[in-house]
Parts: sequence; structure tokens; C-alpha cells
Amino acid sequence: MKDCVCVVTGASRGIGRGIALELGRAGATVYVTGTSSSSSNNTNKTQNSGKFVTNEDVGGPGTIEDTASEVTSVGGRGIPVYCDHSNDEQVSALFDRIRVEEGRLDLLVNNAFRVPPGGAKGLFGKFWEEGGIEIWDSVHTVGLRSHYVASAKAIPLMMANSPSSMGNMPRPMIAMVSSFGGLCYTFNVAYGVGKGGVDRLAKDMAVELGDKIGVTSLYPGVVLTERMAKTVENGDWDREVGIPIDNAESPAYTGRAIIAIATDPTNKANDKDRSGTIQVVAELAEEYGFLDANGRRPPSIRSMKFLLPAYGMDKETREKIPDWLIPNWKLPFFIMAQGQPSNDN
Repeated sequence: MKDCVCVVTGASRGIGRGIALELGRAGATVYVTGTSSSSSNNTNKTQNSGKFVTNEDVGGPGTIEDTASEVTSVGGRGIPVYCDHSNDEQVSALFDRIRVEEGRLDLLVNNAFRVPPGGAKGLFGKFWEEGGIEIWDSVHTVGLRSHYVASAKAIPLMMANSPSSMGNMPRPMIAMVSSFGGLCYTFNVAYGVGKGGVDRLAKDMAVELGDKIGVTSLYPGVVLTERMAKTVENGDWDREVGIPIDNAESPAYTGRAIIAIATDPTNKANDKDRSGTIQVVAELAEEYGFLDANGRRPPSIRSMKFLLPAYGMDKETREKIPDWLIPNWKLPFFIMAQGQPSNDN
């Protein structure tokens, strides 16, 4: 990825930050976007007053400046850009700036996602309850719609790329950060519909783009982000989800998966073209041989190694059964689509 030009949307924290840092470690130039900014209090007040910008309710630690600085410190070139991805003018300005400064774009990572009003607790609200419409608007405006808009604005710039300028990338790529919520019920109705839409967006974009630009939807597992750590700490995770986090992934895992696909010289071949497909981060780790940041390889959510400890064992049993005794068999996607098993542990 050395010298490749990348955009990671929503990268002040969480999975976006993890992806940006991994791209930086690989030597890339990374435009880090978001609305959590250390300079936002001193910039145009109109710019920072949108309905879907970060606030104390839905934010968290970290800023785009922090992430960009870290990208540079690990070997890349980080460039922070304030961008409210619900504002089409700001999105257009982002890619206009990249056209002027770089002349091309090699990789777009559509990650930006607006947590609904109420913070993480809003993700567990039922659609008919108070705030249900606001939840829909939040996760679809900065999530599904923002992925569509960013891709539409980025593609003309990516189309102009010369293969000789892209380092070890065989073609430009758009990565969509989705989740197993696109396959089966997760959190709430709006979340699942949004993630399902992201998957379909990747599939249909691939049809129109042909072999010019790859588009892949990625399924991380349970990711221990800053926001998730807070839900674990305050008890929301145990109360609403109730599965152990022993096999949680770090945000870096998704970044390593994106790099593996983006730099695979065989990825453009007809028998291994991942464009328009859904790829599970943990399963890409098995295929390409990379590990998570802690040196482990967390299993796929559809693997028995994840499912049995999460849904079939209590804490005492999990502590007695070594991981190597549990097979790495994976449930087919059509079975996973039936929904999560009940968890009575």
C-alpha cells in the first residue's frame, strides 16, 4: 500500500481508526474524515451544526486529528478532513480536494456510521418506541446513504487511475464496512435494514463497475471498539446481548483484511473476484494468514469456535474446555440468516 491514496470515512475512533492505522503502517496516504475534530470549535459554526454531526450523546474519545497524527507516526501520511457525511456539499469538497492534492484515489473505505440518539442504548430500541424514526434516519443517513454518496463522488477520480501509480494494488477498490446484521437480526430493525442495504449496494455497484473497480462488503465480528468497551463496562452489553467477548476482534483486524484483498494480485481473476461479494474478516484472516493486533486469530462468528462458547457454554464450562477441542466448522450463511440462537447462560 506504499504511496497509495486512501480515504477512510468516520475514522476518528472505532473500526475506522483501526483501518486507517493499518493503512498507515503499510505506508499509505490516508485522508481521515469525520466530525469529531479538535479544531471544530474554531471553524465555521454552520459547518458543525448539522443534525448528524458528533455530539456528547453519540460521540466518544478521539478526533480526526488524533487518528491522522497516529497514521503519520506509524509510517503513513495522515490528513484529517472535517466532513459531515450527511452533507453532500462537504463530501464533494472532500473529493475535489483529493483531486487537486493527489490527482487520484486508490482506495475508499466506507465506514462512517451515525450512532442513533441516546448513544449505544439507542441501538437497542424497538422500532415502534419513542425515537424509532430518529434511529432509522441516523443509521441510514450516515451509513447507507453516505456510502452511496461517497462512492458516487469518488468513482470518477478512481476511474482516472493509472495502474502504474497504484503500487501493489491490481485495481482501485471500495470497501464497505457492514456486519452480520445485514444477514440476521442484530440490535434493531433499522440497523439490520441499513446493513442489508450496504451489502446490496456493494453487489449492484460491482455489476455497473465491471472489472474496473472492486467493491467488497466486509463483515467484522464482535469488535472491541471504544464504544463497545463502554457498553461492557456499564452492563448494557451483558443485559442486551449477553455473549462473552473472549473472541472479540480489534479494529485493526478489519484493516488487515482490507489490505489483504486490496493487494491480492489474483483478486481480479474471474475465479477469485471478490467484487460484489460479502467477505468475513475472520475468514479472510484464515485464508491470507494474518493475525489480529494481539497475535491471536479470533474465529468467524459463524464458526463453532465462536458459537459454542457464546451460546452453548456457561462461563465455568468455557474455562474448562480448551479452544483446540472445538472444531472450526462453519454454519452456512442460509442457516445464520435464521437469526441468533437464544442465550440462557
